Amino acid sequence: MTYDFAQIDGIINARSLAIVGASNAPMKFGSLFTRSQVSMGFEGDLYLVNPNEQEIMGRQAYPDIPSLPGPVDLVYLTIPAHRSMQVLRDCAGRGVKGVIVMASGFREIGPEGKALEEEALALAREGGFRLIGPNCFGIYNPRNGLTLLPGHDFSREVGGTAFISQSGGFSAHVARLGRSLGMDFSAVVSYGNAADLDEGELLEYFADDPQTRLISGYLEGVKDGAAFRDALSRAAAVKPVVLWKVGQAESSRRAVLSHTGSLAGSGEVWDALMNQCGVVSVSGVEELCDVILAFEHLGRTSGRLLVSGGGGGLGTYGADLAEAAGLEVPALSAGSMARLQEILNRAGAVAGNPLDIGAPLIPMEIFESAMMEAGRDPATEVLVFDLAVNFGYDLAGEDGVREAARILARVKDETGKNVVAVLYSRSSDAGNLYFEGLIRELGQGLREAGIAVYPSMARAITALAKLTEIGVRHDSSHP
Repeated sequence: MTYDFAQIDGIINARSLAIVGASNAPMKFGSLFTRSQVSMGFEGDLYLVNPNEQEIMGRQAYPDIPSLPGPVDLVYLTIPAHRSMQVLRDCAGRGVKGVIVMASGFREIGPEGKALEEEALALAREGGFRLIGPNCFGIYNPRNGLTLLPGHDFSREVGGTAFISQSGGFSAHVARLGRSLGMDFSAVVSYGNAADLDEGELLEYFADDPQTRLISGYLEGVKDGAAFRDALSRAAAVKPVVLWKVGQAESSRRAVLSHTGSLAGSGEVWDALMNQCGVVSVSGVEELCDVILAFEHLGRTSGRLLVSGGGGGLGTYGADLAEAAGLEVPALSAGSMARLQEILNRAGAVAGNPLDIGAPLIPMEIFESAMMEAGRDPATEVLVFDLAVNFGYDLAGEDGVREAARILARVKDETGKNVVAVLYSRSSDAGNLYFEGLIRELGQGLREAGIAVYPSMARAITALAKLTEIGVRHDSSHP
């Protein structure tokens, strides 16, 4: 199919929705998804279809697609593969724009499933609608209240990051992690086998979508290498693109083939394509979300860091990590050095970059003066502060730890310097879960203040390095 923005936009921003296979029966796939969608609160007309039910979750049920009282933009099929063909036939002539086939049992299981998938695609072509899937979780869109499974508690806040995924599970993981990390999405699309709507068209769509500022994705393989290359190059020319590609080892290529029936391709070819198009590669859910979090809070950065914390070893470690990742830890200006030496005129503190304040936390008035001065230094762009929360608690108590977080927020606000906080606990006993809760509370407040928060220096540095890569590749590769 030729890429058509309006057609795909009518699916992702659908104004009416039918769930075929909706059910009252607990633990049925159609029941679980319907409950998720009802909880999310779709803003348009929602029709529940099941010939064996009169009412589902307090809503009227309809026996089939032809009996629906109004037009339907998007149809979710939560029924088994072999029962889907008649519903696809029923969608023809109803003005349906897209059908999401959630069931597995198609190309990924072999020749019989492949024939069924080809039949589904032919019915979609004849009916004039697009097919999403099969073997997928569908669409999460906070703009209109669409969700995927299990998405009953996803955020309704609209953000600037799009995520496309061949894996349904990873689409849900990323969306849920996004909520816990304060990251909001323009949309998340799980597209499974990509029998019809595929990664290339989705890249083009989100490149044109005015709500999306960053495009991210999980890929197992592609159907048409040349078309994908062209779409990827066009998308990366206008917006940053961050991709996590699996299936580069022989064993994972076999897994990919059995999961979505995709051809994975060699690692060398993918690496070359990513470099040619100016795309940033990541590995794993955590790294993907770490980079999105950095982009949302910091935007693009040149990567000149001031690494700070209590203890010379952690600063040295952070500086080593940064320079190994291609980031800069420049010497501070003479004026900053002199003023910091005066502020930190106490045993164990060392003015410089890395900046050692002498202990995880020091008296708050001294801490604030030092952080403000560090934030004003013109040689650096990002202040990375490391805090072992349990050590800080021993020195300054809970009130002191919370005040330290508020000071970091004030430093960002008053100096204009980007701030990254590394928060963790070195107390791992089961009885010390208090610190885990405190870290989550502090992290939420810091993120609301525009500060990216990471659980380790290594993850913070990796995210910052990838963020720098976004700026360099996007600005220099695509004028």
